[in-house]
Amino acid sequence: MVTFKFRYFIFNSLFFCMLCMISGTLSATVITTTVYIDSERGNDKNDGLSEATAWQSLTKVNAATFGPGAKILLKAGSMWVGRLHPKGSGAEQHPIVIDQYGEGNKPLIDGNGMTGKGVVYLYNQAYWEINNLEITNDADTPGDRRGIEVSAANGGLINHIYLRNLHIHHIKGIIGNGHPEKRTAGIYITTVADDIKPTRYNDILIENCHIHHVQNQGIATSHEKGVFDYPEGEKWENRKMTNLIIRNNVIHHISKNAMIIRMTEGGLVERNLCYETATDITGNTIFSRTVRGTVFQYNEGFLNRSPDADGSLYDPDINSPGTIWQYSYSHDNAHGLVWFCTHKRDDGIIVRYNLSQNDKGALVYFNYAFSGASVYNNVFFIGEHVSPVIIRERSNTDHTYSFHNNIIYNKSEGATYRFALPGYKAIQNRTFGHNVFYGNHPKGEPDDPAKITEDPLFVAPGLGSIGLNTLDGYKLRKGSPALRSGNVIPNNGGIDFYGNKVDSKKIPNRGLYEGPGL
Repeated sequence: MVTFKFRYFIFNSLFFCMLCMISGTLSATVITTTVYIDSERGNDKNDGLSEATAWQSLTKVNAATFGPGAKILLKAGSMWVGRLHPKGSGAEQHPIVIDQYGEGNKPLIDGNGMTGKGVVYLYNQAYWEINNLEITNDADTPGDRRGIEVSAANGGLINHIYLRNLHIHHIKGIIGNGHPEKRTAGIYITTVADDIKPTRYNDILIENCHIHHVQNQGIATSHEKGVFDYPEGEKWENRKMTNLIIRNNVIHHISKNAMIIRMTEGGLVERNLCYETATDITGNTIFSRTVRGTVFQYNEGFLNRSPDADGSLYDPDINSPGTIWQYSYSHDNAHGLVWFCTHKRDDGIIVRYNLSQNDKGALVYFNYAFSGASVYNNVFFIGEHVSPVIIRERSNTDHTYSFHNNIIYNKSEGATYRFALPGYKAIQNRTFGHNVFYGNHPKGEPDDPAKITEDPLFVAPGLGSIGLNTLDGYKLRKGSPALRSGNVIPNNGGIDFYGNKVDSKKIPNRGLYEGPGL
């Protein structure tokens, strides 16, 4: 009887193992608890369930599969060389969390020049939150490198990817304007393939990160197959990113763009500080490509070093209908506030309540064709030491736009206008109304029947420093001709640059301040 039971046990055990191998489930048990990793005092033979019995290596973590509610805690001050690629997915209300434990510097993961994937890498994985890591991947030569990479292929809906409080720096990517070069970034989120199963992202958050000394991009979102499509129709519905938020990040010393935002429906990009961008090659600081209705607001960009074209804070790029660019601060850039590189079908683009201070190049450049844009209630301060093109139009492309309630405060004798040249078949359907043109008046100043050329009586113009909280000098003083003399604009956003209410039924101020005279 004992022999029979023993044989029965062995048979069933072998049968179970065979079933597991056939079904592909003969892997490590899914971990749903907290594990600890300590690069100095840990040991991979430990169970990892306490600080005293921590694991040691990324290899151990990468071999494990994690499930809903799991936490992967890396000890503060620890350092690893290699790639972090844990397996598994969380669930709604129960994400998998990577974070640090203990006091001290963020845990450091050094890619040591590895190429092909991000130093921290997720593939077809949902419900992850990655916090408080330092990530680097430097090398002597350029290569296909990323700090964090989130990738999906035929993976369905990828929900809830949160990246917070990360320090990502010295990512030696590839400098260039091509699509392969634009994959190299501090943070890169993309869909690689969807030929078998529709694949897209929802609920993406990138917040409070410090990203610097990166080639080629700071943050980029994309889709390897659909990025060139127009944002409409069934393909778009199956590929778009929804509920994207990128906020409160500091991004600097980037060889090209601080951000390329692609494939988003709606979404919010706000309160990011970007400087020393386009340090090696041309590029606007923040631009969109194949998006619909995305809002960019309360961002600040300065010291864009673009050596040639581009070089502005903002760029509604190809396929960006309905995008809104508002409440932001552009200063001391190679070019100015906004550079339109749009598609001829793009409509409903809004640029409002922004400040450009001492930008160079083209302050507003209507470059590629589009079918509708509104530029209103912005302020352009032009100091004596700069000589920008205040408004520039490309001659051989169609543009339909309105330019209302703006204040151009021009102290420069070298500033110019460069409107489309006669003789081209392209249509320039433009309206100017209720703007202030103060100071020097270059040849070609727009014919605005309701223009004001008197001093708008700013409190202290030209004294803005770093930070949106340094711009009270652009409020209006009592007696300003810009007070209550603007043009009523429906759907105006409801507030001004400073948070004052803007009533869409009352005559507004000109400029970015809607309050009473001070």
